[in-house]
Amino acid sequence: MRVRARWLCVLAAGLLGACGETDADGPLQVPELEYGVDAPWPVSAPLPPVGPAGRLIITNNLEDTLSLLDLDGMASPTWGELARVPVGLNPVELEGPHHTAVSPDNDFYYVGISNYVPGSGSGPHGTHGSGKADGYCLKLDAATHALVGSVRVDPNPGDVFLSADGRTLYQTHFDLLKIAEVARRGGTEAEMNSRMAILDARTMTRTAMVPVCPAPHAVRLSLDGRRAYVACWSDEVAIVDLEGADHPVRRVKVAENVGTAVHPIHQPYALAVSPTTGAVWVSSLASRAVQYLDPVTLTMDPQRTVWLPGAPMFGAFTSDGRTLYMPYQSVDSIAIIDPEHPEAVPGEIPLASSGCLNVHQVMLTPDERYALAVCEGDHVEPGTLHVVSLEERRVVKTVQVGLFPDSVALLRSRP
Repeated sequence: MRVRARWLCVLAAGLLGACGETDADGPLQVPELEYGVDAPWPVSAPLPPVGPAGRLIITNNLEDTLSLLDLDGMASPTWGELARVPVGLNPVELEGPHHTAVSPDNDFYYVGISNYVPGSGSGPHGTHGSGKADGYCLKLDAATHALVGSVRVDPNPGDVFLSADGRTLYQTHFDLLKIAEVARRGGTEAEMNSRMAILDARTMTRTAMVPVCPAPHAVRLSLDGRRAYVACWSDEVAIVDLEGADHPVRRVKVAENVGTAVHPIHQPYALAVSPTTGAVWVSSLASRAVQYLDPVTLTMDPQRTVWLPGAPMFGAFTSDGRTLYMPYQSVDSIAIIDPEHPEAVPGEIPLASSGCLNVHQVMLTPDERYALAVCEGDHVEPGTLHVVSLEERRVVKTVQVGLFPDSVALLRSRP
């Protein structure tokens, strides 16, 4: 028992001071704690200021890092990562950074911490949407990439989106585990609903937690900022009134033939909103459909559905709203969709031949000459970023990034 007491004293000494116990050589000395590295989060060297063309931020889900690339050097044959910086709250456990948003003034950016990383060792983690630990939203300084704030949210954060004025963050929770657990005990679909967090971006505090639907993922706002559109795994789009008391929610089925939260037929996952008409285009993974929600009637128009050879993901509109570039998996290509004539066969830009596997998102450069396609890879080897010439309709550059990249955002230079 004396040996056990001595070890307990050693373990507690750092918190409680000395236990007052002695040995043959005098007072028991507590050895100093030694780390395997000089600091849990090594401090990166200062980075050069963001150039006129801007800096890309790519979230690497399986290694808790951000890949940074400067667009100003994109024409260089040696163009690649400027830096790869750590992100998260726990240096010794994978936390899964998932999606990011940049403030309008480009002084901060925000990263969702999903806490659902497969193969992350001990802890309540799992595959996408099956984590048990609460997630977080992090606020980072855009110049130093240092953490300046965080807020705890629900398990399995999905998407994070910032209002146009930069004051409010919207974070969904893609909680597939909740659906499975409620179904297992015979609960109702209402009990499967997950919440959308509404966060004050300045103070990083929760202002509301709104139940929206089972496993909500993508969130986008209407052009006037009064509504939030949310893609729901349950074959629905949730429309959240952001001005009404208690934020009432209206749910619209994406088609006449739909499934349930447990057995969805369509599996809505991503959204794109036209910058000119406000129309909402819903990417459904299982049915491989891009479906149309009318922003005036708030009803679906099946005549405007675009069917693709693979699962559509996060697409991007041109600023004039005349073209929607929609990446899709399985084939790994970019469909070129005319929103005014969705019945026309989309054009196509192949990505697989350039090494893309599991494309996740497409973003356009500010001059709209190029599309930037983020490809997850096989989640074992590094993923890739592909620069696509929209005029030539081909990949002109490929860059290796981190493990399981799942989003790209643009940080612009500050005045």
